[in-house]
Amino acid sequence: MPRHDVPGDWKTGMVEVAPKVFAYVQATGETGISNSGLIVGHDAAVAVDALMVPSMTRPLLAAIRKVTRKPVGHLINTHHHLDHTGGNRLFRGATIVATERCRRLLAAGFPPVPLLQRFMPRFAREFPLLKVALPVVTFEDRMVLRDGFHEIHLWHPGAPAHTAGDAAVFLPRERVLFAGDIAFHYVTPLAFQGHVGNWIKAADRLLGYEADVIVPGHGPIGTRTDLKRMRDYLALVRRQARKRFDAGMPEEAAARDIKLGVYAAWREAERILPNVMRCYQEFRAETHLDLDVARMIEGMERLRGARSGHACV
Repeated sequence: MPRHDVPGDWKTGMVEVAPKVFAYVQATGETGISNSGLIVGHDAAVAVDALMVPSMTRPLLAAIRKVTRKPVGHLINTHHHLDHTGGNRLFRGATIVATERCRRLLAAGFPPVPLLQRFMPRFAREFPLLKVALPVVTFEDRMVLRDGFHEIHLWHPGAPAHTAGDAAVFLPRERVLFAGDIAFHYVTPLAFQGHVGNWIKAADRLLGYEADVIVPGHGPIGTRTDLKRMRDYLALVRRQARKRFDAGMPEEAAARDIKLGVYAAWREAERILPNVMRCYQEFRAETHLDLDVARMIEGMERLRGARSGHACV
């Protein structure tokens, strides 16, 4: 397992990563705490993801107003998860764009409030305030937006990766990639609605992009090196889960047994459990079935704090 340094912390804020292209990164990147992006065009701007609750989205909108007075004409959702779409309705006047699969998944509604409050108690007061705002422009495989300054390429992996409706946003001239949750940097990726094998393939495809800057869905701004580390985590978990699946080991026992090495120092290492659970479903050809989220949360609560790691190993 390659050695690498694990960042201890990063700050919330807007960072210009290329001319008129910005990443809005949130500190910790843990459950519910995602990143966003902004591309300022000739007459309007394009935002990438809307964050989750008003206490996140309103500071994002304030940060946008500090860098441009142009309106946000389009808002791209990289997938349907609440931490990327909960703030959609606060982008008033923006045309929301996503994959067709993302729209269908989002149309089913957000998860039940009691479940969200248990999973993310820090934001419990805000969850009842959320209302779904659906994309109105959708695409299947690829789409290109042009804003007078930039070509904005949207790409869907085709098969479920992190979710069934993922989209990556690439600016080829600026060599900037907004990867959504196909990329987690130094935050343990979460596959509870995904397909780990396909996610590895999607990450490999993104690693082939000529991107100097990668903005992940969670974690600090990075490069292809950082994305490859996440890809290698997924490959490690899938490989080790397969051995334990073949040996008949139960999922939680397998999650406890897998040695994560440096990845134990990544935030929320207890996500090893849902990742193993989803691998087991993959091995049984059952990824069309929903994961037992209540059992997942209970198992993660048991694992939380049980693992420890070092900043550099």
